[in-house]
Amino acid sequence: MPKYLRKLILLAAALCLLLTGCGQDTSSNETPPASSSSSQETQQPADEETAPEETPEEAPDAQAPEEDTEEQTYTDNFSVDQAAVQAFAQDIQQVVADQDLEGLADLVSFPVYLGFADDPQSVETREDFVALGADRIFTEALLTEISTADTSTLEPSQAGFALSTSGRPNIVFGVSNGHLAIVGINY
Repeated sequence: MPKYLRKLILLAAALCLLLTGCGQDTSSNETPPASSSSSQETQQPADEETAPEETPEEAPDAQAPEEDTEEQTYTDNFSVDQAAVQAFAQDIQQVVADQDLEGLADLVSFPVYLGFADDPQSVETREDFVALGADRIFTEALLTEISTADTSTLEPSQAGFALSTSGRPNIVFGVSNGHLAIVGINY
């Protein structure tokens, strides 16, 4: 079997898993959460609240619309307004440009799919994600694709919003537990 065909099959399988995961996140909001999703819900809002608390103190009047957007919950990727999508994409661009692994982890919904070309995997926890190291996560290709991506034209899909200039590598984010979060990084 040709190498490109194996990669294509792996990519298709990964997308199916990602799409399946997105569908499960939405339904978990409607049913009582299992013990693993309640730990995700507890962890993610705490992570998301860390950055907004610092920003509004600096300029409360200028940040009020963003704060309202971050507190709003969404039912799916199609219910997110363009301003919220653009603001979240710009947050991703900033932490990627800074190569801030902790900041990127704050924006991730775990488990998260990492589509490394040599070893695609699902990373279950924030600690495991950070343990991969900035060199593994912030490749030159990812840095270039994310820094030059147009955040004003992102369109929703079932999988989320793909932040990239040319398509790949990319960072996929979407609604997870009612809030925007990174759900996959493809290399």
